[in-house]
Amino acid sequence: MEQKQLTPQQQIRLVGGGSFFGSAGIPEQGIPRMQLLDGGTGMNFEQLFGDMISAAGRTDVSEDAKIDVIEHFYQPEMLATEEAKALYDWITEKLRERFPAMTPPGCYPPGILLGATWNPEVIEAVGDALGTEARAYGVHVLLGTPNVNLHRDVRNGRLFEGYSEDPYLISALAPSMVKGVQKHGVAANVKHFAANNQETNRLSINETISERALHELYYPGFHACVDAGVATVMSAYNQINGVPCTENRALLHDMLREEWGFDGLVMSDWGAVYHPAAAINAGNDLQMPGPVSPQPLTDALADGSLHPEALAISAQRVAKLAAQYALPAGGEISLEQTDHAAYEAAAEGIILLKNANGCCPLSSSASLAVYGEHAAELLTCGEGSAGIHTTRNVPFSKALSERFAQVTLHSMPTHADTLLYVYSLPGQEGNDLKSISIADAVEKEWASLLPAAKAKGMKTILLLNVAAPVALEQWEQKFDAIFCLFLPGMQGASAMADLLCGNRNPSGKLPLTWPKRLEDLPAYLHFPGDGMQVQYAEGIFAGYRWYDARKIEPQYPFGHGLSYTDFAVTALHAETERFCNTVTITATVRNCGSKEGKTVLQFYVRDPHSTLTKPVRELKAFRKLTLSAGETKTISITLDRTAFSSYDPNLHLWTFEEGFYEISAGFSSRDLQASCMVYADVESPYSYGPQTSVKTIMETPALQDAVKQFFAQQGISWCAMLTSYEYTAQDTISLILGNHGCSEPQQQVLYAAMRQIPKQ
Repeated sequence: MEQKQLTPQQQIRLVGGGSFFGSAGIPEQGIPRMQLLDGGTGMNFEQLFGDMISAAGRTDVSEDAKIDVIEHFYQPEMLATEEAKALYDWITEKLRERFPAMTPPGCYPPGILLGATWNPEVIEAVGDALGTEARAYGVHVLLGTPNVNLHRDVRNGRLFEGYSEDPYLISALAPSMVKGVQKHGVAANVKHFAANNQETNRLSINETISERALHELYYPGFHACVDAGVATVMSAYNQINGVPCTENRALLHDMLREEWGFDGLVMSDWGAVYHPAAAINAGNDLQMPGPVSPQPLTDALADGSLHPEALAISAQRVAKLAAQYALPAGGEISLEQTDHAAYEAAAEGIILLKNANGCCPLSSSASLAVYGEHAAELLTCGEGSAGIHTTRNVPFSKALSERFAQVTLHSMPTHADTLLYVYSLPGQEGNDLKSISIADAVEKEWASLLPAAKAKGMKTILLLNVAAPVALEQWEQKFDAIFCLFLPGMQGASAMADLLCGNRNPSGKLPLTWPKRLEDLPAYLHFPGDGMQVQYAEGIFAGYRWYDARKIEPQYPFGHGLSYTDFAVTALHAETERFCNTVTITATVRNCGSKEGKTVLQFYVRDPHSTLTKPVRELKAFRKLTLSAGETKTISITLDRTAFSSYDPNLHLWTFEEGFYEISAGFSSRDLQASCMVYADVESPYSYGPQTSVKTIMETPALQDAVKQFFAQQGISWCAMLTSYEYTAQDTISLILGNHGCSEPQQQVLYAAMRQIPKQ
């Protein structure tokens, strides 16, 4: 149907959600309703069922019946009441109208494990699987695909949904999720814009964050997804420096649209619109959830506080998204394809943290005594928006039994030769962790089990099935091998079992720093804040940047992850020592062991003489490589100006300073095996010249000599420099020269000489 001019009331209907997970359609204008749904780890049937009930106006359905159907959807014989059985029949009928096969949706690894793959292709395959399933079930917008909020503090209850503590790694990986999902005509959704890094007081918590930290840490992942063509952006609950994200025009319009070129739709997080007119005026197009009363916007339009043109633009964006993505349900779900995507993500993401004396891989003849609350069934996903109900999760006990001679749960037979302990820690939307300590009950169990196992000569292996890092310092030495599988999705058990027996060689790398103690965390004193205020006092020093700057030894560094073989960087060099725009770095890597394996070669940039305060090193490139036993590969990466740039909050822009930079390569932020120096031959706001300070001149011998010689030639007393250095060292050389009558042409002679001096 051809769309006519929308009336103001129709526009107001469009910019407010129609149901809890649906937009409002306007059939008379040919604008269909859109089905929205979480998410990034699979389709949330709990949300879908609730929205079906809400959209149909089923006020007769009790909460108990809803919960019963959600919990027993795949076991209808267990439904407790006739009401629940009738609701099950109704929901099933509605689902079959969309997708007759009703293949159960998959449960995929969350962002933290996808980040641990360091492999964009694997992530795109997961996005492809998610898009396939969403399209089959008639879901038009898949929320949280991806969640790119930085890992500021490991106590964040939704840490597991985000990809990394490093903005470059997030930016290199997350856009692949967007590409995979949108292949199927399903709109991807990047969230939560911006700096949504805690659950405590998440509704309108005010975060005080420096301009530099925002640009260097908290914005890049979103920018990368916009560049990848993401269709929708979700605005966050929190305030940034006193302004709610949903009302922040500088964020949603000036930067997102004008600077980055985003032309899609901005929707609010659920309940994040506190002032509807202000949100529309700022560029938040769609208020969720619905149903939304039209009265606040109607009143605001009447009193002039809602700009009519802003309303019209937002309504147009909703209509445009619906026209492009509100497609009919279609296609099939291939179990082979989607299971493979989930398996590869888990197999490439699970991290071997420790492997003393070649403990793993285990022989197929091994006899395993398996302990832990989730010894039989791993925690596959988090709770809340990321919670997935499916029948497709592989039981861990089954996966182990298919690969090893004997598997016993929760007991230690006399013939057992390996103790395998699964330590589980769930992640919960809405709830931050208060501690990173191991649970007391588990420590008591370990205190009993580990000595008994060691007395019998058994191998001891710890599997960390956790939503976030935990403190291992006093226990790490007591286990022979440690794996981190985070929350590994429906195929995580199969992948973990294959890694244990050596069918797969571990290649996951930590996407965050694993701390030894709570007190070592960068935001230890500033998380989750006081009341409704939180200070991001660590600034740009989040994650490994903090540990490096403070020289704190982590339990495991950023980028760490072992293999059943060993790798070494045998050579590293730059194609040229001086560059202007790009520089190509060539590295040679060798598999020094006897098995084929994958590793991630990581490149870090260090600016040893920067004007701005900078981290000790920053990840700026990586490559995941497969090498046969004894094989050597040479790879090249090209770094452009962005790899050397930092954000200057005084100038309000990114700056690329001339001078020497060190480029290092290795296998973690603390395992850098080769390095080279390059010189950026450019001009910047910090180039030696009229704005150079007396302090810089007096503390740079080559500069001091040049200026002293010029002063002598011009008959200017050197005391002027000495006095300024003692009392007003930030005075510029142009100020000193001007005060002593030095003409502009004469000054230019000095500045030309200063520019010839290399930055040290």
